Amino acid sequence: MGSLQDIGLRNLFHARLIHTQLVSGDVRGEVTFPPWIMAEAREALMRGIRDDVTVSSDHKQLASIIGDLGVPYLLESLADDGNFSVDVFLTVDDVAVELDGPTHFINTSDSDAASRTTKTTKTELRDKFLRRRYRTVLSVPWFEWADVKGPAQKGEYVAEKLRSVGVSIPAS
Repeated sequence: MGSLQDIGLRNLFHARLIHTQLVSGDVRGEVTFPPWIMAEAREALMRGIRDDVTVSSDHKQLASIIGDLGVPYLLESLADDGNFSVDVFLTVDDVAVELDGPTHFINTSDSDAASRTTKTTKTELRDKFLRRRYRTVLSVPWFEWADVKGPAQKGEYVAEKLRSVGVSIPAS
């Protein structure tokens, strides 16, 4: 985790991205910052992307299954502009695959099924940014991943998710 100053700078950089890429046509006036502070903010973002990456066993398992299906991929790949990292990038199909854990969903109660399917605002925003950088963003929710048992079933689940976004699975 970065310093408080780095966190503030990263938030500033993301706020600038939100303004310039998602809402600039919807608001009047431009928000400008001195170039030096934006350079520092981008550096803080890059440090965070580089230093805060955690590859879980589930991420590795998902990537391994994708590879076993014959689909070329990169694990923990940066977007071309370097502003975002994705869990798995399907290099031929230009698909960002995100294995979204519990922190990516709003939890209103353990028994509320809707809470398991409602993404947080932060995750929705991430997906909007990623859709500007990749052909498709494919979310693999943690609760679906956890419900699929055994290697064969996980393979079928991943193959179906990939097909649902137009990824061809080579014949084995």
